[in-house]
Amino acid sequence: MKRSMAIAAGLLGAAMLLGCNTQANIIDSRTDTEKIQIVGEIVTPDPTERASVRATDAAETPQAIILNDPPTAEPTEIPTPEPTAVPTAEPTQEPTEAPTPEPTAAPTATPEPDRTKSEQFCDVAESFLDTEYRRGGTDPETGFDPGGFVYYCLNKVGVKVKHKTSKGYSEYDSWQLVESIDDLEPGDLCFFMTPGNESVNCVCIYLGSGQIIYPSSGEGRVITNKITSKYWTEAFVFARRVF
Repeated sequence: MKRSMAIAAGLLGAAMLLGCNTQANIIDSRTDTEKIQIVGEIVTPDPTERASVRATDAAETPQAIILNDPPTAEPTEIPTPEPTAVPTAEPTQEPTEAPTPEPTAAPTATPEPDRTKSEQFCDVAESFLDTEYRRGGTDPETGFDPGGFVYYCLNKVGVKVKHKTSKGYSEYDSWQLVESIDDLEPGDLCFFMTPGNESVNCVCIYLGSGQIIYPSSGEGRVITNKITSKYWTEAFVFARRVF
């Protein structure tokens, strides 16, 4: 029975949806037949009526609510920030170059004190060792004899004298007289009278430490010798100090 009722209700609903006017009588069905009989006629409406019905239905049909999107906000133009002037860095002042100190002259070694005239005199004399002996000679190119040797060396150190013999220099009274060999100093002129002679015939220059220098006729050259030897101590007359 319930099933029959459901079918009838479905048919009735379908008829209503199709816009049909139905006149029907629902006859109770019996349990023994369980059949539904629909008695009546189905009236099909006129097309114009159908159109009016559709229009009425459409009017009665609730309109769909159209939700409009919220009004889109016009994009506000973000103001471009004015470029702030970058502070110009003040030019860094070039470091001024420190003046280079003038190079100070390196301290030189303490100069040796000027050698005395007497020392210079001895140095000049020694520089002519082995120079040739020559009688009457007054320079290293031609050779020396004792008088010429003293003459040349004295003039080299600034003592201006004339060329004399050994005896002639012994007579210079302006030069200090030195009578003993023990009192000799470098640069002194020593005068000798060798065996076989009656006056001074040889002059030598005293170098110190018992050494004398002179041109030797026997050796043929300028040599040094020991004044302390017997030969020279016996021939020694005196000395004169020029400086």
